[in-house]
Amino acid sequence: MNIIIETKRLILREFTINDFEAVFEFNSRVEVHKYTGDEIIKSIERAKEIISNIWLNDYKNYGYGRWAVIYKPENKIIGFAGLEYLPEINETDIGYRFLPEYWGKGIATEVSKKIINF
Repeated sequence: MNIIIETKRLILREFTINDFEAVFEFNSRVEVHKYTGDEIIKSIERAKEIISNIWLNDYKNYGYGRWAVIYKPENKIIGFAGLEYLPEINETDIGYRFLPEYWGKGIATEVSKKIINF
């Protein structure tokens, strides 16, 4: 596993195409997308497309991207966190998205501080 960032509770690593089920799980939840403006994923195939056509390309093109967030106590991908280059404004955005059952646990703060240091 290629660890990008590690905290006491979390591991951030690059997504692989084999993570499609986890990507579908958190991206298919309406409440997860309430304020994002992004599409709600409706198929496993679309989850695979996002991984291969967007995230893997971002790693190759920019050296960073949205990374899988693994919650160590359960060894489970609970969402993503990371950086996204926005060419339309020539800036980099920090963002995250997690399964709702992991909200309110300080995970976004914990990981965002480490990403900023990255």
